[in-house]
Amino acid sequence: MSRRAKVLDQYLDEDQEAAELRVAKRTLRTWRQKGEGPPFVRAGKQILYPIAGTVAWLKGLEQTPVRSELAAPGL
Repeated sequence: MSRRAKVLDQYLDEDQEAAELRVAKRTLRTWRQKGEGPPFVRAGKQILYPIAGTVAWLKGLEQTPVRSELAAPGL
């Protein structure tokens, strides 16, 4: 396997990224236009998403549930 193939193994193309995040490609495009969403790289006309960047972006979206005042007593 060539060195280039190993580098590109760390990236997903737009179709793959959309499938991983279970969103439409249009959603990815909208996020890019708004400066939202996972980080991406533009290589010529191709858009690539670094897998590590997507994981970090998702971790940044994590939320901790807030304990509700209406929770059952004793919880």
